[in-house]
Amino acid sequence: MTSTTATTPHLFTPDDYEGYTVVGNRCYPEYPSTVEEIRHQDEIWDHSKYFLRRIVVEQDGKIVGAADLNHSRWTFDPDKYHIEVKVDPDLRRRGIGRAMYEDLLAAARDRGAKELIANVKESMTDGLEFALHGGFAEVKRDWESRLDAERFDFSAFAEAPRRVAEAGIRITTLTEDTAKDPTALERIYELDCDCGRDVPSTDPFTPLAFEDWRKEVLESPSSTPDAFYLAVSPEGRYLGVSNLWRSLEDPTFIWQGLTGVRREARGQGIAMALKLKTVEYARAHGIREIKTWNDQRNQPMLRINEAMGFVKQPAWIEMRKVAP
Repeated sequence: MTSTTATTPHLFTPDDYEGYTVVGNRCYPEYPSTVEEIRHQDEIWDHSKYFLRRIVVEQDGKIVGAADLNHSRWTFDPDKYHIEVKVDPDLRRRGIGRAMYEDLLAAARDRGAKELIANVKESMTDGLEFALHGGFAEVKRDWESRLDAERFDFSAFAEAPRRVAEAGIRITTLTEDTAKDPTALERIYELDCDCGRDVPSTDPFTPLAFEDWRKEVLESPSSTPDAFYLAVSPEGRYLGVSNLWRSLEDPTFIWQGLTGVRREARGQGIAMALKLKTVEYARAHGIREIKTWNDQRNQPMLRINEAMGFVKQPAWIEMRKVAP
């Protein structure tokens, strides 16, 4: 790697994956990533459509800071960019984060960006202070919630699976249905997009193209198609989804992905029945905890999570500023 000063950023190279991952895990020890996962995300990133600038800072041959400026694929607006700045906790307040931020700010300015978006956990006071000092203001909050799968009492939730079964609704998995019918994947994709549109968001939902979605769901090293649960009507229409994503670095927990039910099928216990399947999966695979996030405006899903015993954690704050 090119020798740099302690605060001079340089563009990320393939040699930087290990250091980039290490500093990210130092900053977010409760949300660890692996080189394999990050590399996969980079490999499926469509640079012809979405912008990405990634920089790092080295000190004594070790990466001590990393930062990204990029479009959001799921809420794509060509004039809006997400920005993330990470500095080793032991080396903060030495100008490293500021140098990376100014680099990305200049890149955003060169591209004519209209808005910058940052996400900060409210308990991470260094990051919150940095964002506020940079002129970012709060737009919305998402609750993080966690469920102790080992202590979950299934007997208290027998009604939802019973109602679903009595309605003739079948609970299956992506693995099971695509093994029987490879064309099912496109119908599952349509369901995923339909449910995704109803997830509260500051910007409108923009579904990935089918092939990009397929790579995300089937080829990601953290994907679990056998824990991608689906509710199917007696006529064979996909009605609801709830899926999980593995943590490769820490197998004691698993990420909860999208849980959604088509509007016309709500109120029948489908979401609860699907989420109960995710807890069964966690228990069967020795996973202690499920981590999930919900917009604070998403009261129906928050009520389900609260009823199941998910415990709220400090919220994640979406912050925005008009780009200079």
